Amino acid sequence: MGVGKKPAEIGGSRYWKSRLMNGEPVTVVAYGDSWTYGSVAEGWYEAKDAGMNAELIHGSWVLKLRRHLQSLNPKAVVHNCGKGGWTSANGSDSFERNVGSLRPDLLVLNFGINDWKRPVPLNDYRANMERMLTRAEELGIACLLWTSGPLSTMSGQTYGWTEPVADAAFPATFDRFNDSLREFAAARGIPLADAEREIVAEWRSGTDISGWFFDAIHFTQQGHDRIFDCIRRTIASIESC
Repeated sequence: MGVGKKPAEIGGSRYWKSRLMNGEPVTVVAYGDSWTYGSVAEGWYEAKDAGMNAELIHGSWVLKLRRHLQSLNPKAVVHNCGKGGWTSANGSDSFERNVGSLRPDLLVLNFGINDWKRPVPLNDYRANMERMLTRAEELGIACLLWTSGPLSTMSGQTYGWTEPVADAAFPATFDRFNDSLREFAAARGIPLADAEREIVAEWRSGTDISGWFFDAIHFTQQGHDRIFDCIRRTIASIESC
């Protein structure tokens, strides 16, 4: 974090955006599960062979975001702190080590898929996310939330994927987890990149997304491209102070 910030501006989206556009050092942390880590974008197999080195996943939305922000400001630093298989509880328990220790200006946050799949009770998920958002606020870190998916499920839409998740016995639909992110964003005034709704809208307009699925949960490169573009446009929409 830079020095000399006014108390009322610490952690504000407008403030970190001004630092970015003014060429000042800016640190961004992307924190989440396998979708943040980069599964299964271009370079994923190489990363797997190299001991799960996310820096080799050149097609991940995080590395695409890094290249984009550094094109605007060479002093921008973007850390990929995504962990495959992690739930919101893992994220909350390791928040200080993975996020707080880096003191970023911006946290790009998403958990939910593994909470839904385990399943973690929705109220526990919401409490874990609230803890992370509150701690980020205490540390003066601005946040941006984003939604992952859509998923191919037997109880909902398959999107043409032939092996949807059998989720009839799950206590909540995945929509409830993404809706929680939308509610957090609205209640806290946090920017939201609603990639899931944009991809669903593209599908409803006639785009065949069945070939985007690697499995019922993960998209290949097309999904990462859409997430990056949604996050890029969300950041672009933030006015500098």
